[in-house]
Amino acid sequence: MGWNPNAPKTFRDPTAVRTFRIPNGPGKDQELLIHITEPDLKAQGLSLETWAASSVQAGLIQRLSESQMNFPSNISDQNTSTIPILELGAGTGMVGVSAAIKWQQPTVLTDLGPIVPGLAANIALNKANLSETQMFYGALDWSRPSKLAFYPESDPNPLSGATKAHLILAADTIYSDEHPPLLAATILHWLGRDPAARLIMCLPLRACYLEELRDLWRLLEEGGLESIETGQEMADESTFDDECLCEWSIWRWKNPERHD
Repeated sequence: MGWNPNAPKTFRDPTAVRTFRIPNGPGKDQELLIHITEPDLKAQGLSLETWAASSVQAGLIQRLSESQMNFPSNISDQNTSTIPILELGAGTGMVGVSAAIKWQQPTVLTDLGPIVPGLAANIALNKANLSETQMFYGALDWSRPSKLAFYPESDPNPLSGATKAHLILAADTIYSDEHPPLLAATILHWLGRDPAARLIMCLPLRACYLEELRDLWRLLEEGGLESIETGQEMADESTFDDECLCEWSIWRWKNPERHD
């Protein structure tokens, strides 16, 4: 049976705080604690919830070295035109929080407008681990990929003029046949034309959306990207009642000097 975003969900207290233990070292006791709340928010018929792919990708990020991402030394300068880390369809923001803590780079979490209050809440919950970097959040509708609206609008934001991102993150972002072209266009719009720029995706292998996953890969490749590393990983089945087998992939530009 395929995944149905409208199916009844296991009851969760929208005021509760869940703590996810993300391994961040070889020892059993080496783990990052990420605190997540899931307020009663909904966009496009899907309630805010932390899905299995977010846990897998948050763990993958903790295993990657800084040299694998190769952030430019000046990327954190004020008024930069490049966002160091941009998460698309962030949901509860767990992946972006993991990345910000791992690489200590300014990070922007984005989703549809109705979900944005959840992003703000989860940044606040994890502020103790984010003291060495900055996290921002905003609304980004993939049908208008150039229109990133930071929140709160009144706050000064050094990244408000950014037009590109060095690292793009996306976890569990396909649940409609409309999403592959929209997501691909947004990724291709935002990913900086730098040889070191990267896209990291993690998508659950739901039988009902395998064709859409293939469409997304095709569109990214046709847009000039290539996958340089892939893997499959199971999320903790006792934690998630969704599809737990996930596929992650890391992408770069084939010809970064081209601006077609």
